[in-house]
Amino acid sequence: MSNETDKLLDLQIEVIQISIYCDIVKNLLLKHRSISVIKIISFSFIIKKRQHLQGSVYKGNNKVDLVLKFLSQACGLFDELCEQMPYIFQAIDLLVKDGFCETHEGELVCSLTSQQKAVDYDAFTEAAIQESKSYSDRQFLREVISIV
Repeated sequence: MSNETDKLLDLQIEVIQISIYCDIVKNLLLKHRSISVIKIISFSFIIKKRQHLQGSVYKGNNKVDLVLKFLSQACGLFDELCEQMPYIFQAIDLLVKDGFCETHEGELVCSLTSQQKAVDYDAFTEAAIQESKSYSDRQFLREVISIV
């Protein structure tokens, strides 16, 4: 009986994790229309951590090295990022299968033209996402690996 309860609880936790990441990825794509998979993984993980921690030391008045400052919030959390990746990939897969977005050469592109309103993240997060667009995926991943 306890084994069945544990399996059910694990399944419920997995569903909640995936739904949280579906919401984050969906909001990012509604707002920015196209983001690489590499950047989606990092941003969605850190956004989820920031929501859980109720904020950040960084605010919208930061102007220099925004991507590096944003990524620094995951410093020392490499193992946790690796644990969360399957949930993020499953969320992306669900959104692609649902027709919300599609993949094209490593980019997630929002394919819906509906009038859905995206949730605005804080000014610092939005500025970091905008700045990350000037980074190549290779450069961005190099920064993630060096910081996280």
